[in-house]
Amino acid sequence: MKTNNIFQSVLLGTLYLVTLSLALTACEEPSILPNVEPAYCPAKIEIVLPERESNLLYVDPATGVLTLPLIKGEKVDVQWHLEPDTVTFSQVVWASSSPANVSVTDAGHVEAISGAGLGYSIISVTPQGMFSGSGVSASLRVKVSDELKQASSIAIVSLNGENSLFIGDTLQLAASILPEDATYRTVTWSSNDPGIATVNQLGVVTAVSSHSKLSETVTIVATAVDGSGVNATFEVRVKDVVDPESVTLSETMDKDHYACWVGDQTVTIPFTTVPEESTWSKIKWESSDSTIAIVTDGVVYLNQNGNFGEFTVTATCPNGAGDQIRMVMPAGLIREQFLDENNLTWGIAAQAGNGTETSQEWHEGYLTCTTYKQNDTKQRGDFQAKSKVWLNTANYPIFAIKMDYVIDKYDFITACAFKFDCVGKDKDSDTKYAGELGGGDKKWSKRYKCSDGSSVFIYDLRDKAFPTGGVLPATTVAEFTTFQIKYADMATTSEQLQYNVYWVQTFKTMDELAALLESEGITWEE
Repeated sequence: MKTNNIFQSVLLGTLYLVTLSLALTACEEPSILPNVEPAYCPAKIEIVLPERESNLLYVDPATGVLTLPLIKGEKVDVQWHLEPDTVTFSQVVWASSSPANVSVTDAGHVEAISGAGLGYSIISVTPQGMFSGSGVSASLRVKVSDELKQASSIAIVSLNGENSLFIGDTLQLAASILPEDATYRTVTWSSNDPGIATVNQLGVVTAVSSHSKLSETVTIVATAVDGSGVNATFEVRVKDVVDPESVTLSETMDKDHYACWVGDQTVTIPFTTVPEESTWSKIKWESSDSTIAIVTDGVVYLNQNGNFGEFTVTATCPNGAGDQIRMVMPAGLIREQFLDENNLTWGIAAQAGNGTETSQEWHEGYLTCTTYKQNDTKQRGDFQAKSKVWLNTANYPIFAIKMDYVIDKYDFITACAFKFDCVGKDKDSDTKYAGELGGGDKKWSKRYKCSDGSSVFIYDLRDKAFPTGGVLPATTVAEFTTFQIKYADMATTSEQLQYNVYWVQTFKTMDELAALLESEGITWEE
C-alpha cells in the first residue's frame, strides 16, 4: 500500500540520518570539517567630504548642528569610511530626509535641488543590512540657497578675551559674518607674518617668535570664502619670555592694610615689574593663610566659609627678589556699593502677585528696584542679601543701608512696613538669632534724611535685639542665611513703585559713616 511505502521511506531515512550522525560524532579527523572565516560587522561609519566642502562646514546657531551650505544646482561626491577596516560587507545605503531640497544616490552623489520649503535636508549613510536602532549611521545637514548671498561684513573676537601671547602659546579666534543669512558662514584665515604667529583654518593662532624683540605685533586676517573680498583683521601681540628681575606690589594697598569683605570674592593687586614687559607667569604668588585667601597671578581669591583674619600676599621673581603686602579680611565688614554688575550681593527679592512681579535694574553705583502688586491698594518689594551675611559687633557694630523711603518719594504713599527679618546663628556655637531686628516695624536706631532725597537707615547692633537670641555679643561672629528688609504694605496705590538702593555697609563708628556721606557731598538731618 502507498501508506506503507511512505512509512518505510521515512523509517529508512531516519535510520540513515542517525547512522550518519553517529559516524560523524565518532570521527576524530578534523580535516572533514569546513574552515569558516569570521564575519566583521561595521562598528562605525563616517561621512568624508572633499577639502573645499569640508572648509565650508559651520555649526548652525539655531540648531547647533554641523551644516554644509550648497547653492542650488551644486553637486558633491561624498565618500564614507567604515570601521573596522576589515569589515566583511562594505555596501551602504544613502538617504535624504527631504529629497525636494537635496537628493543623494547610493553612490554618494549629492545634489542641491532647491532652497524652498524647509530649505535643508539631512543626508544619512548606513551600512547595508544594519537597522536604525544599531546606532551605526552617519548624517549631515545640508542647507540649500537658491542663489549666492555674499558677506557684507566680518567681525573677529578672541574667545578668551586676550590679544597677546607668549611664544609657544595659542589663542582661539572666532569670526562672525553678516548678514545672518549669508550663504557661507566660514572664512579663510591668514597671518601677515607667519614668522611671528601662524593661524590654522580653525582660527587657532600660535605664537612663533618675537624676532628677538620683547614683543612684536602680527595681523591675523579673516576673509570671506564667497569671492566678495570682505575681510576683517585682528592684531595679536607676541611677547618673548623675559624673567622679571623685580616686582613691586601696590604701595597704597599695603599702606591701607587693605581690608576685604566676603562679597569681594576676588581682589586684583596692581603691580609693576622690571623690566616692564616681563613674563608675569614667571612670578610666584603665595598667601600666608590659604584658609582665608589664595592668590594666583596677582588675583586674591577670598574664602566664602567664614574664615577671617590677617594674611600676607608675597610675589617672588625667579632670582629671589620679591615684595609683599598685608591684607585683612575682618569679620563683620560689609560694603556693597553696586559697582560690579556681575557680582551683586544684594538685590530685590523675587516676588510676584496679581499679574505683576518684582524686578531690578543695575546702574553703576545703585540699583533701581520695582515692586509688585501686593493687592489692590498696596505694593511690596522686599530687599535682601543674595548670599550669607557675617556680622560682628566688636569690629563693625553699625549696620546701614542708603536707599529711597517710599513715603518720602511718593506723595500718595502714606504708610509702609520697613523691618529687617533675619535668620542666623553663632559661627562657633548653637546660639540662634532670628526674627525682626529691633522687634518689629521701623525699629531702626536712626534715620538720616539726606540732601539727595534718599535716607540712610542705621542699626546699632550693640543695642538692637533679635526676638530669638537677643543682642549679638561682642565676642560673636554671626552667620546669617537670611538677611532682608520686609518692604511691604506700601499704601495706597495699585500701581507698581520704584525705589533706589545706593549701598549697604557696616561701620566701626557713626563718625566713619558721617565721613562717608561727607565724601559723597551729602548733607543730612535725623
